[in-house]
Amino acid sequence: MDIDESAWPLVTMQWEGIPTDTELTRFLARVDGWLDRGERFGLLVDPCGSGVLTPEQRVRTIGHMKANAERTSRLLVQAIVIRSRVQRTLFYGINLVFPNPFPSKVFADEGPARQWIQSELARP
Repeated sequence: MDIDESAWPLVTMQWEGIPTDTELTRFLARVDGWLDRGERFGLLVDPCGSGVLTPEQRVRTIGHMKANAERTSRLLVQAIVIRSRVQRTLFYGINLVFPNPFPSKVFADEGPARQWIQSELARP
């Protein structure tokens, strides 16, 4: 898992394969750290065709999202790059049923995703 904070408030994250439990724990701790700053930030996620999280990892991630929903609704803007049209459609459908508390959008390419995050962060 590669996380780049050098362009804060834009954070980029890329990974291949399925993250280990340790990597997921470190990532969620970093999210907590970003939220603790109290500043709006954008998270650009590019899973590079990685596999899906394990069921246990999904439960942990959803629990983390629920526990931080109030803060993420104010501070987080997320764009996810999913190159497969079928997977983008599935992700969109899931978000209709279980919407995120923060602005989140799926893109086929990184360029438009980056532009969208920057425009969202520029809003007051």
